Amino acid sequence: MSDRGWKSSYDDDPMGGDRFAKPKAILARIFGDGENPLAWGFTVFTIKGVRVRIHLLFIVYLLGALIFTLPGNQEGFVFVWPRLLAMVVLVLVHEFGHCFVCRRVGGQVDEVMLWPLGGLASCRVPGDWKSELKVALAGPMANLVLVPMFAVPLYVLTGTGASLGFNPMTLGVGSAELTLVSGEATWWLELIGAFYAINLVLLVFNLFVPMFPMDSARAVYALLWKRSTESKAMWQTVNLGLGVATVLGLVGIVFADGKMLLAIAIFGGIVCSMERRRLQFLQYGEMIPGLSGSGESWKRGAVVDEDDTEVVSQDEMDRILAKISESGMGSLSRKDRRTLKRATESSRKSS
Repeated sequence: MSDRGWKSSYDDDPMGGDRFAKPKAILARIFGDGENPLAWGFTVFTIKGVRVRIHLLFIVYLLGALIFTLPGNQEGFVFVWPRLLAMVVLVLVHEFGHCFVCRRVGGQVDEVMLWPLGGLASCRVPGDWKSELKVALAGPMANLVLVPMFAVPLYVLTGTGASLGFNPMTLGVGSAELTLVSGEATWWLELIGAFYAINLVLLVFNLFVPMFPMDSARAVYALLWKRSTESKAMWQTVNLGLGVATVLGLVGIVFADGKMLLAIAIFGGIVCSMERRRLQFLQYGEMIPGLSGSGESWKRGAVVDEDDTEVVSQDEMDRILAKISESGMGSLSRKDRRTLKRATESSRKSS
């Protein structure tokens, strides 16, 4: 494929007379190159140097939940809005737990993408398994600390332990049954119940479901990395995640109220498949020493063509490969992709 084949329509010069330049720019900010579904979203605000974005899937979920309050046989708005508010706030707290610890161990954080069961923080963690494990567990630990803050007042106000139970398949509590000891139902009790339930769901799913993009998958990866190599640990974690997604999907299909589990399984399966393709790409190109078992396969120094003409400097390749390893192929710019293509073709010709 020529360089022209790598050029996207978003490369058009906005000052070159393209009347669709503004719509294209808006779409580019939302979808990027369109190849990485994990990056589809809107920027909401920036805090402490971290850009907070909300995923399109999250927006669709929120709108869908509100729309389904309209039919008369469904839960009303008064029972749904507390859960939606709790989800947004708690997901944000969860992700900033990752960000805080990442910076504490010497890493960098540029962006947080919010989605219904957590977020997709762009954390560049120092290259060791201990730092990886600490950052992975930071989000669930933030939720763990909050559990008694919601559980204790909920139990005291309702006077029954039944108020602490919920159905994880629907990611919610039986909020219509929450009443004070006096028998009165109030909106603020619904709000406490919603924060309790959503916080617990975030904790359980991210701590006990080892499937990307859940935090437990990253924790498993770190522990496997301790016992073997980084690349083998990632392969094993991805394959485990695909198996978990399959089991979770089957459970979601079997049970009548398992639609949410099925949706999570599908999303997790897609993320794990994308990560598997990234690993296959790196293995195929033999760009990471030791990944294919062939030793130092990516030559040090500049990448050259058959005429010994420098094509890509090693520093540039290191930068691109580090970017792929941290954030996946979808994070590459068009220039990065063209550079990677030239380097790969040159490597194949010289081998």
